[in-house]
Amino acid sequence: MKSNISCNQFIVAIESRQMSYLAKRVTDYFEQCPHSMRQLEELAGLPRMTIGSIVNNDAHPRPERLGQLLRVVPERIATEWLIAYIQDDVPEEWLPRLKILIEPLESDLGVLREPEADYGPPATARALARLQTAMEKDAELARWFVKTVGLVLGE
Repeated sequence: MKSNISCNQFIVAIESRQMSYLAKRVTDYFEQCPHSMRQLEELAGLPRMTIGSIVNNDAHPRPERLGQLLRVVPERIATEWLIAYIQDDVPEEWLPRLKILIEPLESDLGVLREPEADYGPPATARALARLQTAMEKDAELARWFVKTVGLVLGE
């Protein structure tokens, strides 16, 4: 049986396919994220290329897989991804009517929180040691640091 769609029409149809809401959110995250897709997949216990399939708009993850992903990103990101996942399954004309309320978790169900920054004496000592090492290698950095300390302390 011969298809009525030419190869060129097929390519145009694929290229014009809109990126899903979830694919867009995940792509945006990895443009700013300090780790790779593979690292996040490993952390979530997901098979290789799971996130790549989402980003490439090749697959809409099963709910269980999405749940695994949501557990290893900060809650704000998890909320954005969950909303995008739901939006992908709503007809476009109904999106303006859609209201989604995601309640914060009262208990930690596995979602990794962004860690509280440690600025206590041990962290400060480590940071100063790293800075001192860097300044020993870079005179311009050392000059900047000395001037900045003077400005901050009003000297």
